[in-house]
Amino acid sequence: MEFRSLPYLSLSAVAAAIALTFSPAQAADLDQRPAQVQRADDGRPLFSLPAAVPADVAAGYLRSRGWSAAQLASLRTARSGAGAHGVRHVRLEQVVDGLPVYGAYFKAAVNARGELVHAIDRLAPVSLPTPARVDAQTALQAALARVHAGEALAPRRLGTTANVTSFDGGPFFHSAPTVTAVAIPMDDGTLSRGWLVETWTAAKNLLHHTLVDGDGRVLLVEKRTASDSYNVYVEDPLKGPQTTVPGPAPGTVVASPEGWLGTGSQSTINISGNNANAYLDVDKNNRPDRGGTTVVTGNFLTSVDLTASPATVGNRAVSAQNLFYLNNVVHDILYGYGFDEAAGNFQVDNFGRGGKDGDPVQAEAQDGGDTDNADFATPPDGRKPRMQMYLFTGAGSTLEVVVSPSGPSYNAAAAAFGPALTTTGVTGTVSVTTPADGCTAISTVLSGKLALIDRGACDFSLKAFNAQAAGAVGVIIANNQGGTAIIPMGDGANAKQVRIPAVMISQNDGAALKALGSPIATERRKAVQPNQIDASLDADVVFHEYGHGLTWRMIGGMSGPLAGAIGEGASDGIAMLINGDDIMGEYSSSNPLGIRRFPYASYPNTYKHVTGEEVHNDGEIYGAIVWRMIVLFGDARRADLFRYVVDGMNYTPSTPTYEQMRDGILGSVAAGPMKTDCTLVWQAFAQFGVGVGATGVVNRNGTVTITESTATPATCN
Repeated sequence: MEFRSLPYLSLSAVAAAIALTFSPAQAADLDQRPAQVQRADDGRPLFSLPAAVPADVAAGYLRSRGWSAAQLASLRTARSGAGAHGVRHVRLEQVVDGLPVYGAYFKAAVNARGELVHAIDRLAPVSLPTPARVDAQTALQAALARVHAGEALAPRRLGTTANVTSFDGGPFFHSAPTVTAVAIPMDDGTLSRGWLVETWTAAKNLLHHTLVDGDGRVLLVEKRTASDSYNVYVEDPLKGPQTTVPGPAPGTVVASPEGWLGTGSQSTINISGNNANAYLDVDKNNRPDRGGTTVVTGNFLTSVDLTASPATVGNRAVSAQNLFYLNNVVHDILYGYGFDEAAGNFQVDNFGRGGKDGDPVQAEAQDGGDTDNADFATPPDGRKPRMQMYLFTGAGSTLEVVVSPSGPSYNAAAAAFGPALTTTGVTGTVSVTTPADGCTAISTVLSGKLALIDRGACDFSLKAFNAQAAGAVGVIIANNQGGTAIIPMGDGANAKQVRIPAVMISQNDGAALKALGSPIATERRKAVQPNQIDASLDADVVFHEYGHGLTWRMIGGMSGPLAGAIGEGASDGIAMLINGDDIMGEYSSSNPLGIRRFPYASYPNTYKHVTGEEVHNDGEIYGAIVWRMIVLFGDARRADLFRYVVDGMNYTPSTPTYEQMRDGILGSVAAGPMKTDCTLVWQAFAQFGVGVGATGVVNRNGTVTITESTATPATCN
């Protein structure tokens, strides 16, 4: 980040300027009040300071609202840059007693006349932080006990620089765990000294920020890795043949002024440039694999063989070159719509245009750490994000459920928890459970049996754990939708406690298996496996993952049941805005209908269907809204919509709701010349229940309360 002239509020400044008294640690909770959003009425700015820089306009506005000089001294400029329509955006953050104030920020939009037209206020009251009773080491252990329970981890302290203490966590971690001393805003209006713990695993690419208070309590866990799982069907559609496409010549593209390709050593499986480093990581150590052929011409022209395994030498080269190309394409496209250096984009060199250097995307092709998945971990500006692209199960399935001795066989999908199945597998009598969904204690006697459980109502690992507790030796989950569809099952809260294998079969096969009564069956790995599919060749998946980096950097927090779902839907939206069709990931999923439950055209669900239980399903509603806007704006004006969507993130508070995303886009429309476009935005959101008066609330217990509305305003321009 770049910091302007506003100094932070030191201990001496506090003592001199405001009367503060030390108070002992309070039994208070984290202040999680929502940000206050202020919008200027047309022609009536919130505040005006002609010819001033945006940070000074923001400070003047706060001064006009009663902020003292000492309180203003707690502010620093974290980011400042130009947005769309001549509006400049600035983000202020707080530092008190030398400590960054966790989650405290002020976002301001200032037009060319020095008028404040939009403000998002999440600043904290200024007071002397109460001391911490635990040190950085204890805070790290508290965080690890929460996010990596059951792991034998004992990181060794390396040293402290300023507010940050680093630890050697060993090979379990992708980067050294850090513990940063912070001031935590509490719900009683005080500040408490505490700790922000960052852990980033080598396996699974799990990046967590865990907030620990001065007594060692975990107040908040923010998962900053977006992960996507995709179902597998029997068809493998191709989107067209390989085409040789030139990269931009140096000096011809503003987004990549030096071109895409760097000047260092390049190979067929390790390609680097200013925006991205794409490399093969089959051995899953988060570093480029050895091998490949040196490329000195700058031409990466390996041809693909889609009839062969992705593991061939040629197909691995194609994987790296395609992933490098797609990362650069989406970088340049998003740059043109406002995701530039000042907004926190991903580059080695920012060319003095703002933001922090040194954070190109680390894009790992054919990562060996998982299957049927992709993820993107986004650390703060100036640190390299990591995209992991895995191989997907090809047409067919890797597992099956076979009825003995010569009965039918059903294709099955694996779970991300429990032991892996062998070709011998696990055999037992199939027993339908009571309750059918397995979400509470199972009363059926399952000793030595395979439990047949319906999908729905709770996460898959809980169903398997309840079956295990009832004595089952294996679990078969029957899908409750999609007819012939099966999907890989993600982990959940009980994943590490499951010691029996679990598979999913389709809705139709589940009904057929139930009709057989109580047959003896075996769940096992197939002896002959289908060729896998390489997601690095699928622009939908790559653009979706990159979209997570966009929202984390431009909006801020994107975790939680609502914001996490929005992150998924917005990432689908980015892919759809670029590719122009409503079906996501049909190549990777080997399904012409894509990876989502429904295509986005004529999508059936609305805001009221958001449950807070599964971010990908809930995120589909936001994806459907974006697709509806694409249709309403039409192909001729898709670029205008794209700018509204990206620029709207400047007007959106951290950890947003669906209606706050709507209002962010409307904020960008209001700043532009086509203010009547607001009717199209309202129409799309209202069609899916996010109209006037709609609200989404995350309750303290993690559930959500949705109030749906299909109303649109009488006038909006």
